[in-house]
Amino acid sequence: MHPAIDDQTVTPPLLSVFILSASALAYEILLIRLFSIVHWHHFAFMVISIALLGYGVSGSLITVFRRWLLENYDRVFIANTLLFGLSSIACFIIVQQLPFNTLEILWDRSQWQRLLLSYLLLALPFFFVANAIALTIMRFHQKIALVYGIDLIGAGIGTVLVMALLQIFSPDAILRILAISGITAGFFALSSFSSRQKQLAAALISLCMLAIFVTPQEWVALRLSEYKGLAQTLLIKDVSLRSSHTSPISQTDVVQSPFIPFRHAPGLSLQSPAGPPEQLAVFRDGDEMTTIDHVTDESSADTGPGEYFDYMSSALPYHVHSSPKNTLILASATGAQILQAHFYNIPKIDAVESDKQLSLLITKQYADYFGWQKLRHKVTIHNISARGFAASEKQYDLVVLGPSGASTGGSAGVHALSASYDYTVEALQSYLKLLAPEGLLSLTLWTSTPARGNLKLFETAVAAMKNAGINAPENNIAWIRSWNTATLLLKNTALTDAEINKVRDFSTSRSFDLAWLPGISPLEVNSYQVLQEPVFYLAARSSLKGSDGGFIGDDFIQEYKYDIQAATDNRPYFNNFFKWSSIKELLALPGQAGISMIGVGYPTLLISLAQASAATLILILLPLMFLKKDKKKSSEKRRNIIIYFLAIGLAFLFIEIAFIQKFTLILSQPLYAVAVTLCAFLIFSGLGSLYVQNRMRAESEYTITVLLRHSVTLIGLITVSYIVVLPLISSSIMALSEIMRIISAFVLAAPLAFVMGMPFPLGMARLQKTRPDLMPWAWGINGCASVLSAILAVLLAIEIGFNGVMLSAVVLYVAAWRSALSPHY
Repeated sequence: MHPAIDDQTVTPPLLSVFILSASALAYEILLIRLFSIVHWHHFAFMVISIALLGYGVSGSLITVFRRWLLENYDRVFIANTLLFGLSSIACFIIVQQLPFNTLEILWDRSQWQRLLLSYLLLALPFFFVANAIALTIMRFHQKIALVYGIDLIGAGIGTVLVMALLQIFSPDAILRILAISGITAGFFALSSFSSRQKQLAAALISLCMLAIFVTPQEWVALRLSEYKGLAQTLLIKDVSLRSSHTSPISQTDVVQSPFIPFRHAPGLSLQSPAGPPEQLAVFRDGDEMTTIDHVTDESSADTGPGEYFDYMSSALPYHVHSSPKNTLILASATGAQILQAHFYNIPKIDAVESDKQLSLLITKQYADYFGWQKLRHKVTIHNISARGFAASEKQYDLVVLGPSGASTGGSAGVHALSASYDYTVEALQSYLKLLAPEGLLSLTLWTSTPARGNLKLFETAVAAMKNAGINAPENNIAWIRSWNTATLLLKNTALTDAEINKVRDFSTSRSFDLAWLPGISPLEVNSYQVLQEPVFYLAARSSLKGSDGGFIGDDFIQEYKYDIQAATDNRPYFNNFFKWSSIKELLALPGQAGISMIGVGYPTLLISLAQASAATLILILLPLMFLKKDKKKSSEKRRNIIIYFLAIGLAFLFIEIAFIQKFTLILSQPLYAVAVTLCAFLIFSGLGSLYVQNRMRAESEYTITVLLRHSVTLIGLITVSYIVVLPLISSSIMALSEIMRIISAFVLAAPLAFVMGMPFPLGMARLQKTRPDLMPWAWGINGCASVLSAILAVLLAIEIGFNGVMLSAVVLYVAAWRSALSPHY
């Protein structure tokens, strides 16, 4: 059997490649869902990096054992399909047994080892997939672009497959389906086997499928981190799980606790004469707890069980506005804010909630418990993102955005790497546009120690008002603080004396602290919930520095130990407060206090980058020990190969991840954005690769050079155009229906993805002519670059924004093109 096939009439196992690639990409997205539930979103997002580590290892292995693997291609291909299926379920089971806790990673170095072990285990299934694909490319080198194109298109279809499966099955059940799907790819690669070999291979494939079928369910059942809210709640006496619901975007669990009742009332004053009624707790992905109030017949009165709503800090806008006729509630979740608006007899309530599962809980499954029949005549629920609804031209007397669900990991910084487009400068500008002439925008957040999120929100609000043309925002803002929440009130015009007095009266009667008010005196702040320093007031002074009102601020924000600069759509990491300049001081604090105050999100990313960099260096350099060194100037050639494939690997993921985040804004859900972006980029990149295959039939060096130059030029032009155009059209797209938003995302991704699919097969085709033995090494370099890219893209986005990430990708593509021009490539 020859190591490679030059006969162009011989067809590669394209259907097997297609199925295997689809299964692998579907598995990758499934892992994101699984680890969002088991751990937190920031850990899950690094799955993209984990997956590509397997591709890097694959390239190194094939470089060393290339001849033997190609000589036994048929058997090796089948073996890798089987090993993918078996390892995809086995490795997840093993990883769940590891006592990894992301919250302890800063002070327990054993967690670093467990993180690395998790990486290696989860990379194993992708290693087997990469082996199969790479060997097919090497074996059928005359059809590199064809095989690569089918690989990408199959992967793109895999994203559609897993999103469809998540609509029907639970995530742990889909594990079996994808494992079997990957093994099935082996059936379509048996054509070159003899009759007896086919029977043996088919029997082995069937046996592997049976092994997956009989795997005990308790082995694959999800095991939540013991630090997640749901896991902790289920430890309470007599707590019962009432219901569980799953969808592509979340797992929703409803819990009842009759022995120790839930008492969820964010910002409730200690002066309140009443507490909340009986409640059911609702957890999304095992965390972010909200509640469903039990509304009885007596609750419909103006006072009684609902009276506690009047003593929450979020009640402020209902006291300040004289007679609101309508209210818009953004992110209504499980309805607490709907009930609060109903308590004040608001005639018309629009509630926006992007997660339809949460809305269905209060309108269908627990409608009687919630008292939906009393509300349905005045409440309209819109299942769209807050930003999407804000693109409409409606106007409201009150626009309310309350606190998110209570998260056990929030104070530890687990959300630092999660983009949030609800609290950016552009978001607040869009909310302000929804206000009627005397309307009020109310924003309530949980407080933390030390203060961070609320201070960043105030800075963001001031920036939004200035961008909206409000030159003296200090006259348009009121800010109060309870013991665990803070409520920010914004108005497009200056607050009147009557409104200012209402804020003072409301706060005093409920023992809430004033943080900012037009004409406020330093003596009025920090009176009830006393902080060591009046940081809310000091942050407000600093944010308002330089306004046209002549207010003189200070450098509090610049000197603060956390990053509380305004969040923007370009840098939407509202929950990231990491500041390099504070590291030394925080680490100098006694014990582990400073470490805990840093937060786990950003440092976890740095640890992952260090581990990925070490792995990349080893995987790139190790194969050089086994390569021939007898050719003149081989070192320069290898350097150019490293530059080329490292650059395009980094650049591809830079742009892809930037688009995932930009499409998160348009599509409102991170997993939808991941699926749509990957599907669009992979399918159209695959089509771009097929176009290259068609153009390269003559295999001329000139054709390769021209195609590479044109593709890099177009990538640069389209990317720069999108940086300018996307912010201008995003609001219009967000106002469309869900299907139209998805179609719009595909249309936007198509031209860029098409040309991005060309540089890799062009580089491999050129390498095939000069050093075919280096092709698997180049494959591995590209995979290793992608490992780094998935982590670097997030780090760069936090520091320089997604536009900076995209421009960096353009520079990398140009660097790759320049290296390809070298006569030693």
